[in-house]
Amino acid sequence: MRRPPEDANHAVTLRAELRALLTASQAQNPLRGVDVAQSARAVVPETTNLPRDPETNQVLLRVAETTGSHGPVLDDATRERVDALIAERPVREALVDVGLQPSRSVLLSGPPGVGKTLTAAHIASQMKQTLLVVDLASVMSSYLGRTGRNLRSILDFATQNECVLFIDEFDALAKRREDDSDVGELKRLVNVLLLELDRWPAGSFLIAATNHKELLDSAISRRFDVLIELPLPAIGERKLLISSLPAIISTAVSDDTCGLMALATDGFSHSDIVRLCNGTARESIVRNGDLSSLEEDLVRLAVPKLRALAGEDAKIREKVAVAASVHLGLSNRKIANILGVSHPTVSRVISTFREREQ
Repeated sequence: MRRPPEDANHAVTLRAELRALLTASQAQNPLRGVDVAQSARAVVPETTNLPRDPETNQVLLRVAETTGSHGPVLDDATRERVDALIAERPVREALVDVGLQPSRSVLLSGPPGVGKTLTAAHIASQMKQTLLVVDLASVMSSYLGRTGRNLRSILDFATQNECVLFIDEFDALAKRREDDSDVGELKRLVNVLLLELDRWPAGSFLIAATNHKELLDSAISRRFDVLIELPLPAIGERKLLISSLPAIISTAVSDDTCGLMALATDGFSHSDIVRLCNGTARESIVRNGDLSSLEEDLVRLAVPKLRALAGEDAKIREKVAVAASVHLGLSNRKIANILGVSHPTVSRVISTFREREQ
């Protein structure tokens, strides 16, 4: 069907407006519109130029390090969404040419410790942009109007200087306006955020993170271009995370032991797993002066946890046995030794599972 002339004119006008918006944002600052593929590094603003609280003179933003990290350990689906977001950056003008607004913001949600901050650093690193982190302790004030003024100062700075702006614990600033327990100041903060999200430029990128998505004002969530929820790590991500830790790599801890620890940390967050493994490494060094006993210490830690998980609960025992067999490739005899049950018991459990799956 031939497009009516007025529709075609509207599409052309829309593309022109989007391109004008992108061009205007680039003109405000020489950093805007930098081709990510050609940019060797992000330009870090001078600390003295960062916005400050006018009364306390405290810096409201800090420049975060984004190099030297392999990035977060994410499941395949989440990784694809993050990669797709990053891939938009160098083709912003092509998106504008077809009347599409490039993604300018993402809301990361999920339980504590699942890698929201690491994901923000990864996005900034891949976009080759400076990561500016909001210091909520400096922003928030008990004095009427000061918090809103600090927030607007931060947002103005980020829109005028191409960067990735990261606001952690976003629910502290963007709570539901119908929450009667909050004072009017917080309701005004939501209004400021709504306005700024609507007019956020294509040059800079905004990342907000929250452990409590349900506390956010519904209008705020709708303003973000992309919403990504980070789940607790599954066994594959747990094993990958454990095997990539420096202490594990330096002592060549076996694949089987990493798998045992992955099984024993079911329900743990990324940060919980790192803390547990690094804590075990520290104890090994304090006791022996080196990491020579790290693998033995990890096995000694994992096996009782797995036995406790299995216990007398047949469902949990099946879950652990199947995970060890299907995901880790352990033999039935090895699984039996881990769980403290007989070899025929493990064989029966796994056979029952496979029959049910057929």
